[in-house]
Amino acid sequence: MRDGDEYVINGAKIYTSLAGGADYIWLATRTDPEVSKHKGISMFIVPMDTPGIRVVPMHLMGTHNINYTFYEDVRVPAANLVGGENNGWTLITNQLNHERVTLCSPGIIDRLPRRRAGVGAVDQAARRAPVIDQQWSKRHLARVRAELEYLRLINWKVAWQATQGRLDVADASSIKVFGTEFYLRAFRLLMEVIGQAAYLQRDSPGAVLAGRLEMYARSMIILTFGGGPTRSSGT
Repeated sequence: MRDGDEYVINGAKIYTSLAGGADYIWLATRTDPEVSKHKGISMFIVPMDTPGIRVVPMHLMGTHNINYTFYEDVRVPAANLVGGENNGWTLITNQLNHERVTLCSPGIIDRLPRRRAGVGAVDQAARRAPVIDQQWSKRHLARVRAELEYLRLINWKVAWQATQGRLDVADASSIKVFGTEFYLRAFRLLMEVIGQAAYLQRDSPGAVLAGRLEMYARSMIILTFGGGPTRSSGT
Protein backbone atom coordinates (compact mmCIF):
# COMPACT_ATOMS: atom_id res chain seq x y z
CA MET A 1 0.00 0.00 0.00
CA ARG A 2 1.34 3.41 -0.95
CA ASP A 3 1.54 5.96 1.87
CA GLY A 4 3.05 9.22 0.64
CA ASP A 5 6.72 8.67 -0.19
CA GLU A 6 6.68 5.17 1.27
CA TYR A 7 5.08 1.79 0.74
CA VAL A 8 3.74 -0.21 3.70
CA ILE A 9 4.26 -3.95 3.26
CA ASN A 10 2.50 -6.75 5.15
CA GLY A 11 2.72 -10.46 4.45
CA ALA A 12 4.89 -13.53 4.65
CA LYS A 13 7.01 -15.75 2.42
CA ILE A 14 8.20 -19.33 2.76
CA TYR A 15 11.52 -20.63 1.37
CA THR A 16 13.44 -17.34 1.41
CA SER A 17 16.97 -18.30 0.41
CA LEU A 18 19.91 -16.80 2.35
CA ALA A 19 17.72 -14.39 4.31
CA GLY A 20 19.52 -15.36 7.51
CA GLY A 21 22.68 -13.51 6.46
CA ALA A 22 21.44 -11.04 3.84
CA ASP A 23 21.74 -7.26 3.96
CA TYR A 24 18.93 -6.73 1.43
CA ILE A 25 16.02 -8.72 0.05
CA TRP A 26 14.70 -8.67 -3.53
CA LEU A 27 11.02 -8.58 -2.62
CA ALA A 28 7.99 -9.09 -4.85
CA THR A 29 4.80 -7.56 -3.47
CA ARG A 30 1.23 -7.17 -4.66
CA THR A 31 0.52 -3.47 -5.17
CA ASP A 32 -2.74 -3.73 -7.12
CA PRO A 33 -5.18 -6.50 -6.13
CA GLU A 34 -7.79 -5.34 -8.66
CA VAL A 35 -5.92 -6.36 -11.83
CA SER A 36 -4.84 -9.81 -13.02
CA LYS A 37 -2.24 -11.45 -10.79
CA HIS A 38 0.64 -11.02 -13.22
CA LYS A 39 -0.03 -7.32 -13.67
CA GLY A 40 -0.34 -6.23 -10.03
CA ILE A 41 3.16 -7.11 -8.77
CA SER A 42 5.95 -4.66 -7.88
CA MET A 43 9.58 -5.29 -6.95
CA PHE A 44 11.46 -3.63 -4.09
CA ILE A 45 14.97 -3.74 -2.72
CA VAL A 46 14.47 -3.79 1.04
CA PRO A 47 17.19 -3.54 3.72
CA MET A 48 16.88 -6.52 6.07
CA ASP A 49 17.33 -4.31 9.14
CA THR A 50 14.09 -2.45 8.33
CA PRO A 51 11.72 -2.54 11.34
CA GLY A 52 8.96 -5.12 10.98
CA ILE A 53 10.99 -7.81 9.18
CA ARG A 54 11.33 -11.12 11.01
CA VAL A 55 13.39 -14.08 9.78
CA VAL A 56 12.74 -17.60 11.09
CA PRO A 57 15.13 -20.37 9.99
CA MET A 58 13.65 -23.53 8.45
CA HIS A 59 15.07 -26.91 9.48
CA LEU A 60 15.07 -29.07 6.38
CA MET A 61 16.65 -32.28 5.19
CA GLY A 62 19.48 -30.31 3.62
CA THR A 63 21.78 -27.88 5.38
CA HIS A 64 20.70 -24.61 3.74
CA ASN A 65 20.17 -21.05 4.85
CA ILE A 66 16.44 -21.21 4.04
CA ASN A 67 13.90 -19.24 6.01
CA TYR A 68 10.39 -18.06 6.61
CA THR A 69 10.21 -14.26 6.33
CA PHE A 70 7.47 -12.15 7.88
CA TYR A 71 6.67 -8.51 7.13
CA GLU A 72 4.55 -6.46 9.53
CA ASP A 73 3.95 -2.80 8.64
CA VAL A 74 7.35 -2.63 6.92
CA ARG A 75 7.84 0.88 5.56
CA VAL A 76 9.94 1.05 2.39
CA PRO A 77 10.86 4.29 0.59
CA ALA A 78 9.27 4.67 -2.84
CA ALA A 79 12.80 5.18 -4.17
CA ASN A 80 13.43 1.46 -3.47
CA LEU A 81 10.83 0.48 -6.09
CA VAL A 82 12.52 -1.22 -9.07
CA GLY A 83 11.14 -0.94 -12.61
CA GLY A 84 8.01 1.01 -11.77
CA GLU A 85 4.82 0.13 -9.94
CA ASN A 86 3.03 -3.03 -11.12
CA ASN A 87 5.85 -3.89 -13.53
CA GLY A 88 7.41 -6.63 -11.41
CA TRP A 89 6.39 -9.71 -13.39
CA THR A 90 8.89 -9.09 -16.21
CA LEU A 91 11.67 -8.60 -13.65
CA ILE A 92 10.70 -11.83 -11.89
CA THR A 93 10.69 -13.96 -15.04
CA ASN A 94 13.95 -12.48 -16.31
CA GLN A 95 15.64 -13.16 -12.98
CA LEU A 96 14.25 -16.70 -12.88
CA ASN A 97 15.63 -17.49 -16.33
CA HIS A 98 19.12 -16.52 -15.20
CA GLU A 99 18.74 -18.26 -11.85
CA ARG A 100 17.66 -21.53 -13.45
CA VAL A 101 20.94 -21.67 -15.35
CA THR A 102 23.21 -20.92 -12.39
CA LEU A 103 21.34 -23.36 -10.11
CA CYS A 104 22.50 -26.30 -12.21
CA SER A 105 26.04 -25.62 -13.32
CA PRO A 106 28.27 -28.68 -13.86
CA GLY A 107 30.60 -27.27 -11.20
CA ILE A 108 28.62 -28.94 -8.40
CA ILE A 109 30.22 -32.29 -9.20
CA ASP A 110 33.48 -30.68 -10.29
CA ARG A 111 33.86 -29.25 -6.76
CA LEU A 112 33.29 -32.57 -5.02
CA PRO A 113 36.90 -33.38 -4.17
CA ARG A 114 37.99 -29.99 -2.88
CA ARG A 115 38.43 -28.25 -6.20
CA ARG A 116 39.99 -31.16 -8.07
CA ALA A 117 38.41 -32.79 -11.11
CA GLY A 118 35.16 -34.12 -9.67
CA VAL A 119 34.28 -37.16 -11.75
CA GLY A 120 37.91 -38.26 -11.87
CA ALA A 121 38.15 -38.17 -8.08
CA VAL A 122 34.89 -40.08 -7.78
CA ASP A 123 36.32 -42.65 -10.19
CA GLN A 124 39.38 -42.99 -7.96
CA ALA A 125 37.22 -43.47 -4.87
CA ALA A 126 35.06 -45.97 -6.75
CA ARG A 127 38.07 -48.02 -7.84
CA ARG A 128 38.62 -48.89 -4.20
CA ALA A 129 35.05 -50.10 -3.87
CA PRO A 130 34.49 -53.89 -3.93
CA VAL A 131 31.91 -53.55 -6.71
CA ILE A 132 33.99 -51.58 -9.19
CA ASP A 133 34.50 -54.54 -11.53
CA GLN A 134 30.81 -55.32 -11.70
CA GLN A 135 28.91 -54.26 -14.80
CA TRP A 136 26.23 -52.29 -12.96
CA SER A 137 28.89 -50.21 -11.21
CA LYS A 138 30.60 -49.29 -14.47
CA ARG A 139 27.23 -48.45 -15.98
CA HIS A 140 26.45 -46.08 -13.09
CA LEU A 141 29.75 -44.22 -13.51
CA ALA A 142 29.38 -44.02 -17.29
CA ARG A 143 25.86 -42.62 -16.98
CA VAL A 144 26.94 -39.93 -14.54
CA ARG A 145 29.88 -38.91 -16.70
CA ALA A 146 27.81 -38.79 -19.92
CA GLU A 147 24.97 -36.79 -18.40
CA LEU A 148 27.40 -34.40 -16.73
CA GLU A 149 29.00 -33.66 -20.10
CA TYR A 150 25.56 -33.00 -21.59
CA LEU A 151 24.78 -30.60 -18.75
CA ARG A 152 28.10 -28.85 -19.37
CA LEU A 153 27.33 -28.44 -23.08
CA ILE A 154 23.87 -26.94 -22.61
CA ASN A 155 25.29 -24.55 -20.00
CA TRP A 156 27.92 -23.45 -22.50
CA LYS A 157 25.18 -22.96 -25.09
CA VAL A 158 23.27 -20.63 -22.79
CA ALA A 159 26.48 -18.81 -21.77
CA TRP A 160 27.18 -18.17 -25.46
CA GLN A 161 23.61 -16.92 -25.95
CA ALA A 162 24.18 -14.44 -23.12
CA THR A 163 27.17 -12.98 -24.99
CA GLN A 164 24.79 -12.39 -27.91
CA GLY A 165 22.42 -10.43 -25.70
CA ARG A 166 19.68 -13.03 -25.44
CA LEU A 167 18.62 -15.87 -23.17
CA ASP A 168 16.24 -18.49 -24.47
CA VAL A 169 13.51 -19.26 -21.92
CA ALA A 170 13.19 -22.86 -23.12
CA ASP A 171 16.93 -23.49 -22.80
CA ALA A 172 17.05 -21.98 -19.30
CA SER A 173 14.07 -24.07 -18.18
CA SER A 174 15.55 -27.20 -19.78
CA ILE A 175 18.74 -26.77 -17.77
CA LYS A 176 16.68 -26.37 -14.61
CA VAL A 177 14.59 -29.49 -15.22
CA PHE A 178 17.36 -31.74 -16.53
CA GLY A 179 19.99 -30.45 -14.10
CA THR A 180 18.00 -30.90 -10.91
CA GLU A 181 16.81 -34.38 -11.89
CA PHE A 182 20.34 -35.32 -12.98
CA TYR A 183 21.96 -34.28 -9.72
CA LEU A 184 19.47 -36.21 -7.60
CA ARG A 185 20.10 -39.27 -9.75
CA ALA A 186 23.87 -38.79 -9.98
CA PHE A 187 24.58 -38.60 -6.26
CA ARG A 188 22.44 -41.64 -5.56
CA LEU A 189 24.24 -43.65 -8.25
CA LEU A 190 27.66 -42.56 -7.02
CA MET A 191 26.76 -43.47 -3.45
CA GLU A 192 25.66 -46.91 -4.59
CA VAL A 193 29.02 -47.48 -6.26
CA ILE A 194 31.19 -46.27 -3.40
CA GLY A 195 29.11 -48.04 -0.78
CA GLN A 196 28.60 -47.50 2.92
CA ALA A 197 31.40 -44.95 3.35
CA ALA A 198 29.55 -42.58 1.00
CA TYR A 199 26.79 -42.23 3.59
CA LEU A 200 29.12 -40.85 6.28
CA GLN A 201 28.87 -37.17 7.06
CA ARG A 202 31.72 -34.69 6.91
CA ASP A 203 34.37 -35.15 9.63
CA SER A 204 33.21 -38.72 10.29
CA PRO A 205 36.02 -41.31 10.36
CA GLY A 206 36.15 -43.04 6.98
CA ALA A 207 34.09 -40.41 5.13
CA VAL A 208 34.74 -40.35 1.38
CA LEU A 209 35.25 -37.09 -0.51
CA ALA A 210 34.85 -35.09 2.71
CA GLY A 211 31.26 -36.28 3.08
CA ARG A 212 30.14 -34.27 0.07
CA LEU A 213 28.20 -37.12 -1.56
CA GLU A 214 25.98 -37.55 1.46
CA MET A 215 25.57 -33.80 1.89
CA TYR A 216 24.64 -33.18 -1.74
CA ALA A 217 22.24 -36.13 -1.85
CA ARG A 218 20.24 -34.37 0.88
CA SER A 219 20.77 -30.81 -0.30
CA MET A 220 19.94 -31.21 -3.98
CA ILE A 221 16.29 -31.92 -3.22
CA ILE A 222 15.70 -28.22 -2.64
CA LEU A 223 16.69 -27.41 -6.23
CA THR A 224 13.67 -29.32 -7.53
CA PHE A 225 11.52 -26.43 -6.32
CA GLY A 226 14.09 -23.64 -5.86
CA GLY A 227 13.78 -21.25 -8.79
CA GLY A 228 10.36 -22.70 -9.57
CA PRO A 229 9.14 -26.28 -9.17
CA THR A 230 10.55 -28.85 -11.59
CA ARG A 231 7.24 -30.66 -11.81
CA SER A 232 3.67 -29.45 -11.52
CA SER A 233 1.07 -31.34 -9.51
CA GLY A 234 -1.60 -30.25 -12.00
CA THR A 235 -5.09 -29.07 -11.17
